[in-house]
Amino acid sequence: ITDLVKDKRANIVDDSIVRGTTSKKRVNSLKEAGAKEVHVMVSCPPHKNPCVYGIDIPDRSKLMAANYSHDEIRQYLNTDSLYYLSQAGMVKATGQPADSFCLACYDGKYPVEYDPTVDKHIMERRRSRVESLGETLAKEDQQPKLL
Repeated sequence: ITDLVKDKRANIVDDSIVRGTTSKKRVNSLKEAGAKEVHVMVSCPPHKNPCVYGIDIPDRSKLMAANYSHDEIRQYLNTDSLYYLSQAGMVKATGQPADSFCLACYDGKYPVEYDPTVDKHIMERRRSRVESLGETLAKEDQQPKLL
């Protein structure tokens, strides 16, 4: 890759930045290979809100754009510039009206009301509070037998 990028400006076009770890690795790889500049362009707006409908977008505490400014994200990624497609631009590119899409991960407007205590981890939390059948049977074996 060094032969392709050494002393050149490189552009990364990414579909999204959620946590930022993948983009950071890509930028650093290009810079280590000798790229003079690395610019990142993202084909959607910043993800600032979790998806409560099943897509694996974590809670706000793990979302880069929910917790850091545009310039802080650029610095973290170690990129020379960072550009996001606007929400209006993303919707326009589809040729469909905005109300055809759920845009909650970008704007926080959830189209269907939801209960924040019910999420994709509910089964794991419930399991941790309830004994398994094996645990129940093991406890029964430890009980003194009367007959």
